[in-house]
Amino acid sequence: MAIHFRTFNFPANNFEEVTTLLRDNHHVNGQNFWVHIEPAVEEGQVHSSSIFWRMFSSRGPVVPKFTWVPSYDRKEQTVPAQVGLTHPVGTQAVKRLREFNVHIPTSWTLNQDHPKRGIVISLPEAYSQDEVVQFAVSSLQILSPFEFDGNFVASVTV
Repeated sequence: MAIHFRTFNFPANNFEEVTTLLRDNHHVNGQNFWVHIEPAVEEGQVHSSSIFWRMFSSRGPVVPKFTWVPSYDRKEQTVPAQVGLTHPVGTQAVKRLREFNVHIPTSWTLNQDHPKRGIVISLPEAYSQDEVVQFAVSSLQILSPFEFDGNFVASVTV
């Protein structure tokens, strides 16, 4: 079965459409729904590294990507909503976020801060969707190795 996406652009200061997606899909019946957010950049704007650098580097992809997955039921248990963030920063991405005053809320659980696989955070049962998207756009701006105009692309499974 092919996965189909709907994509749309949004500015960092107006993310109501993304927040509504998160709110309307806060719990789903299966593992087949997610939302990706990444900087809106043209393919030629970002230098892509060689395949050797990507294979042997301890860093993630050049273009950072934020992913939100809603909670869902599996084997009569609820798997909590999670967010992930792949980035090219390498080690200590969470420390870098803190240095720029972007903090992971205390009710969120940091599961992973890996230089190549990225950051993975579990969300509590009740959380603010606005806070999730604000964390996404702030983090992407800080962890991006290139300048961009503050616009983002969201991709959502349909």
